[in-house]
Amino acid sequence: MSYRVDQELKAANHDLQSAEAELNELIQQLRNFEAVVDTRLGSLLDQLSDLNAETSSLDAKLRHIREERLFGTDLMRYLDGAPRPARSPSLTGLPPVGLPHRNAIHGTVDNPLTSPDVNIPDIKVLYRKLARRYHPDLARSDADRTSSNEQMTEINRAYNAGDLPALMRLAGMSIPYGVDLRQPALQPAKPHNEPLSELEQIERKLKALRQQSTRVSSLPIVKLSLEVKLARHQGRDLLREMAADLQYKIARKLAERDYLRSQIQASGNTE
Repeated sequence: MSYRVDQELKAANHDLQSAEAELNELIQQLRNFEAVVDTRLGSLLDQLSDLNAETSSLDAKLRHIREERLFGTDLMRYLDGAPRPARSPSLTGLPPVGLPHRNAIHGTVDNPLTSPDVNIPDIKVLYRKLARRYHPDLARSDADRTSSNEQMTEINRAYNAGDLPALMRLAGMSIPYGVDLRQPALQPAKPHNEPLSELEQIERKLKALRQQSTRVSSLPIVKLSLEVKLARHQGRDLLREMAADLQYKIARKLAERDYLRSQIQASGNTE
């Protein structure tokens, strides 16, 4: 090995180690903050999501009862085959209450790029993490809320399709090189006709690490963590303010749910 190649390898390895350390620190900070959010807001977010799903279901049931009374059961059979109006845009981005069973690859949730072994996240665990990370009620502005709803639409679509690679990309995770997640079992991809040199392999890993760092840095939960820090310097507890806002929304949703229940009960439908 020539002196020049040896120096390039040393420099590339140094850059790779620095990028790995930077990404690991960023991921650890993100996990720590997500744990704080989960502790202080998690139960409120889950309760609000459940209420959103329940009120949506009750509203659909009440509309069905009213249409049946208006048009009759025979016409309703015809109408049942027609497309229904879309749900309110404010609800489409919310995660569903129950997660359907998926035949998925199981493994530990880890950073696949920095682990010596290939660790593939469980699709259900990853979905729950993403659903919490992009929950619309964590958004601090209308633009962020719109973005979160759009992300949740993509997350739900990928989860319902059982598309683990898509969920990993949405989570800012890179798929380990040489692993094909589309196959039922993990099988190494066919080798290239011309194997990559050691320097090329390092450069490819470095590029993937930097891309992942960029994706993680752009997550809305990271933006929220910065806003929480800024509010703390201003003497405010932003998470406490958000908890109060969530409690207000929950109270409104509870009133809406009780009203819908009373309307259904008044219609004589007790199913």
